[in-house]
Amino acid sequence: MISFLRDQLLAKSKVIAAVFIVVLGVSSAQADDLSQCSQSFYGGVYPEFSNKKLSNNTQALCMDGFAVMYSGVSRTPLWSAEHLDRKRLQQAKKIEREDSFHEESRLPQSMRAKLSDYSGSGYDRGHLAPNGNMANRSQQYDSFSLANIAPQSPRNNRYIWRNIESATRYLTQQYGEVYSITGVAFTDKKAKQLAGRVLVPSHFFKAVYIPASNQAGVYYAPNDESERIQIISIDELTAKTGIDVLPILDAKTKAQALDLPLKAGDAVDVPETTQEEPTWILFVVAIFEWLMTQLQA
Repeated sequence: MISFLRDQLLAKSKVIAAVFIVVLGVSSAQADDLSQCSQSFYGGVYPEFSNKKLSNNTQALCMDGFAVMYSGVSRTPLWSAEHLDRKRLQQAKKIEREDSFHEESRLPQSMRAKLSDYSGSGYDRGHLAPNGNMANRSQQYDSFSLANIAPQSPRNNRYIWRNIESATRYLTQQYGEVYSITGVAFTDKKAKQLAGRVLVPSHFFKAVYIPASNQAGVYYAPNDESERIQIISIDELTAKTGIDVLPILDAKTKAQALDLPLKAGDAVDVPETTQEEPTWILFVVAIFEWLMTQLQA
């Protein structure tokens, strides 16, 4: 009960602070140091731009439970990063969804997406770091910041992407922890715009790294109603988007795409080496065999 009340108060305090900033016209815009939210990144190393043009007018934001790289050019996030584990997902199951879409008060007015940008656009307000992964009300509130939202095709958002988010949670339950980086790509020569301000991504992606098996793969889908989806490698994603989402990984892991599931419960192709018995079990077996040898002597 105490933790629940604490979460409620923290979430409400964020709302009140945002209201004061909007009403008073105060700008608290300041780029965050991503080292402050290093737990969201595998090895504490955050994504790098291989296409330096993407870094123009960007701002890093440490949210509660995830991290964001926001672009003032597209007025969308370029990526959001999360570290998921079983405990977090167990806590997230206990929280009912409360929609609270809001402008990001830490961004300058000129960079911000606005709620009115999405009104009547025909696009969903698509989460990058999903609400379903948030373990408390404060995290949930931050997930509804427009700094974590991009225009998404309704069918893509409500069907394809919903399955991908569920499959990622399934992998987390299966392997104990997962690092996920969700982002957008702009591969069309001329991107659509909402209200002449917010660019519509051509694609959405979700990169998944499983430390237990040292494997990674990427869901890559066009932002349309086609329900098409590809499973690609980290290297292929870098070539398509200009973002190396997991620069810390070795070359072999980045070059090979894990055959990710398309829905929760699908089997995953994991090398036989990951099925070996834990070291402590092998140690116990060795002692047992030694004792049996001594008794038979």
